[in-house]
Amino acid sequence: MKTFRVIAGREMRLALRNRSVLISALIFAVWFPVMSALGIAAAAGEDTTAVAGGIAAITLPVGVFMGYLFCADAFLREKRDGTIETLLCTPVSLRRLWEGKAVGVAVPAYLMTLASAAVTIAAVYTLSSAPIAGEPLLILHLAVVVPVWIAAAAGLIGAAQLALGMRENQILGFVFIFGFIFLIVVLQGVAPGGGGLSVTTEGIFAAAGLALLALARFIAGKVTKERIVRTIP
Repeated sequence: MKTFRVIAGREMRLALRNRSVLISALIFAVWFPVMSALGIAAAAGEDTTAVAGGIAAITLPVGVFMGYLFCADAFLREKRDGTIETLLCTPVSLRRLWEGKAVGVAVPAYLMTLASAAVTIAAVYTLSSAPIAGEPLLILHLAVVVPVWIAAAAGLIGAAQLALGMRENQILGFVFIFGFIFLIVVLQGVAPGGGGLSVTTEGIFAAAGLALLALARFIAGKVTKERIVRTIP
């Protein structure tokens, strides 16, 4: 557990010191919600349930993108500068290394997603005056579903980045992002109530997120040190 905390803490500190990633995340966290708020307010009016559903619908893709944005540097950094070889010589399992890095990436990504959600709620409230901040299902969505999906996105991308070479990783991120967004759209289409908020919908998304997280952990467990060494440029 101590090793896990050390790895996760290190990744969080590095993420919060990376100005380029923080600036990119901040721009996206503000610009995208404000643009989306115009459509949400116009379509839903003062219908609190519809407004909350619209906010939830855009928050999940934002969270996934934040997970990718912060993850892009964490797992490839050691490969680019060669320090991954030193890490592989330490008495730490690859799965524990992956877990620490994934959590270290997911925490700042989640905090930035919450900031984005706050901006969205404030913008929508200004435009429609719908009292949505205290909606129980929206709070559940932000507190449970969103962090699970962020962790799943960071974990899957991270595991793949450890296993694949630098050339494959150049296109990996976009494939995963579009794949996650496509999955979100599909789940919104098949879930009762569509993109709206309901206990059933949130349960489906939570279960799907946990399944993706389990898949990421399984993939990370199959990666070997020899495989990583062969992908170092």
